[in-house]
Amino acid sequence: MAQDQIPPAAQPPASFDAPEAKVSAILARHHLMSVATLRPDGWPHATLVNYLADGLTLYFLVAQDSQKRANIAADPRISIAIGGDADGPPQGLSLAGRATLIEDPLWVEALNRKIWRTPEFARFEPHPSGHAVALLRFTPQWVSLIDYAAHPGRIQLFAVRPDWRLEPTNA
Repeated sequence: MAQDQIPPAAQPPASFDAPEAKVSAILARHHLMSVATLRPDGWPHATLVNYLADGLTLYFLVAQDSQKRANIAADPRISIAIGGDADGPPQGLSLAGRATLIEDPLWVEALNRKIWRTPEFARFEPHPSGHAVALLRFTPQWVSLIDYAAHPGRIQLFAVRPDWRLEPTNA
């Protein structure tokens, strides 16, 4: 593993077709996401967090003693919303998948290097270190692409395949 690379994981294909390119552009343009978890009483719990995108994999931090961390430990299925309209017609993503805790110090170190190479406006704090924060990896299973640039506005649902292809679905 090169010193500046995240340890090997499934990565999206090198050439994207249209939906993958749009999803990638949205992930690169935004730096905050809303994470929704399920509370023990059945109510949803949604909060904003910074994220780092590596292909379709998203990394984010939560406090070890937070409600969000406890909710994910009980049920790793989460939903994420990303998007906005500040730079043109509204575009966004609604993602469903699973969050997993990363405890391997090599992953933490590799992600820290990647964070420090990102533009300052895109970095998130605190950086993954110490015992007070938990580093989580989100792997999407479903992606809804919301694109109001395509008049009159369009929502497309995709299943995420193991090779990171987005396969259109009607579900």
